[in-house]
Amino acid sequence: MKKLLLLSGLTLALAACGNGTEEAQSEETHEPAEESADHHHEHVLDINLTVDNEADPSVVSVELLKEDEAYEADRVRFEVQEPETEEITWLNAEHQGDGVYTAETAEVEPGEYSITAHINGPEDLHEHTDDIFEIE
Repeated sequence: MKKLLLLSGLTLALAACGNGTEEAQSEETHEPAEESADHHHEHVLDINLTVDNEADPSVVSVELLKEDEAYEADRVRFEVQEPETEEITWLNAEHQGDGVYTAETAEVEPGEYSITAHINGPEDLHEHTDDIFEIE
């Protein structure tokens, strides 16, 4: 009986130690991720995302400004996500000049979408903005 009681006590003690360790590891790994997330989301750009449904096909565009001057990015992509199915279509934007980047939506069916503009620039700049748009 003593052995059974001792074994039960040890099992409970080990289980309690295991949970405490997992929580400590979780907290340790979570906090640096938050710090890096804050670091990567410092907004240095003014981003104006729009959809032109008068064009055929519709055109997604983004205008980028940094300190009221046109910003030339290294790469701009649009993530077009259908809210119901969560299906994602990626559109590579073409530079039009003066900080404006566009992409046609020919491969996207008409409907309502969450569109995120991903902007990559020098010195590991990565910014994004998103909004809900109707594509006709």
